[in-house]
Amino acid sequence: MGDRYGMIVIGAGAGGLAAARSGNSKGKIALVEAKRPGGECTFTGCVPSKTLVDVAGRVARVRDRGHWGIRGDVEVDLGTVLRHVREVVEEIAQDESPDKLRAEGIDLVEGRAHFLDPHAVEVSGRVLRSERFVIAVGAWPEIPAIQGLDGLPILTNETIFALEETPRHLAIVGGGSVGCELAQAFARLGVGVSLLEANERVLTAEEPEASDTVRRVLERDGVDVRTGMRLSQGLPGPTLELGSGERIGASHVLITTGRRPHTEDLGLEAAGVNTDEQGSIVVDNRSRTSAKHIYAVGDCAHHLKFTHVADEQGRMAARDAFSRRPHRLDNSALPWVTFTDPEVGRVGMTEQGAYERFGERARVAVMPIGRTDRGRCSGERDGFVKLIAAPGRFMGTLGSGRLVGMTAVCSAGGELIAEGALVMRGGMLAGRIAQTVHAYPTWSIAVRQAAAQWFVGLARPAGPNPRLRS
Repeated sequence: MGDRYGMIVIGAGAGGLAAARSGNSKGKIALVEAKRPGGECTFTGCVPSKTLVDVAGRVARVRDRGHWGIRGDVEVDLGTVLRHVREVVEEIAQDESPDKLRAEGIDLVEGRAHFLDPHAVEVSGRVLRSERFVIAVGAWPEIPAIQGLDGLPILTNETIFALEETPRHLAIVGGGSVGCELAQAFARLGVGVSLLEANERVLTAEEPEASDTVRRVLERDGVDVRTGMRLSQGLPGPTLELGSGERIGASHVLITTGRRPHTEDLGLEAAGVNTDEQGSIVVDNRSRTSAKHIYAVGDCAHHLKFTHVADEQGRMAARDAFSRRPHRLDNSALPWVTFTDPEVGRVGMTEQGAYERFGERARVAVMPIGRTDRGRCSGERDGFVKLIAAPGRFMGTLGSGRLVGMTAVCSAGGELIAEGALVMRGGMLAGRIAQTVHAYPTWSIAVRQAAAQWFVGLARPAGPNPRLRS
């Protein structure tokens, strides 16, 4: 027969933990996890990488202040730094420990789940049954199918933080958020770094100006940035050969090019759950799969692969499963951050996206950080705040219209973006930002100064970006 539960959650990462805790007051919950609760974010993603980024930033701030009369020689013991990273991981992992979850009344079942039918899974020989399921199994690092690469000692985000020795030269393949963050962090900690990106710019999902800023600061920190460089093969050494024939030698190779859903061996066919050609679980706007009593959240099903997104999806899926009332996540107001220095925060559309949808009816306001008093006080010249507004449904551009996108590139970019997300989520007129008093001299002044441009004739129409059309 098997043990019966009110809901079974498969995977104890951010999405699974949120679903289990949200549904815990509605019924008996089984949380199935093959490893430790916490998932990729706690052990190999957000927590270790942001801890490393923070330490590297502290080092850089001491080294780079000679022109201010502050001089110091910083000696970095990378082994000790990485031990500190692992200690922080273990501290945070206690909030998600098996003992804590069981104390909350959640039945933690250790093992890998396999569907027997749409209402039953087997875990380590034990059969569990329910009328509600949430799949939150996450994704694994994906190694490109490039000749010779599988024969090299490749590092991924799952292994890079376990290093005991200092790399002589780290070659990073992939110029997305993870690649840029780790390239800057390791370079600031004294490691030689090459960053290889097949596209013509790093951070291709962001505004071109943000890509330019991040590339500039990476190179300033000593990173050898190569864009438009496709990897053709891996050779012993390790050595990476590019399509141009150029070879780059390294002591370590880190791959950050993407992730693939961890959906194999779940027996999804027996459950009637469809996947696409990449193995991602197909879901609707309520995170329901083709089997409507089974939900899928997080990296195994959605293209926005962020911890805070998986957390919110998990909560909403649990509420939807028990209430049967529609609970949908508004993807248009979901922020995300690349934790380089300066940070790149974004919510909503880029200017190019707004132009493609609204044409020149979309209005753009930009405030360079170097022109703000806080930027001057902090010696920060790189970065900007960009606000994008589109005509409102009833009032057109009166009151500057509605905010449809925001990018903030500065030390506090990840914090500033919450204001844009709030305005978009609340459906407020974009001009309300300019009408709201912001404390002086905070970084947020740049947001108000940008919004004020809509009222003084400095905002411009959105336009196509020639770099993206070529």
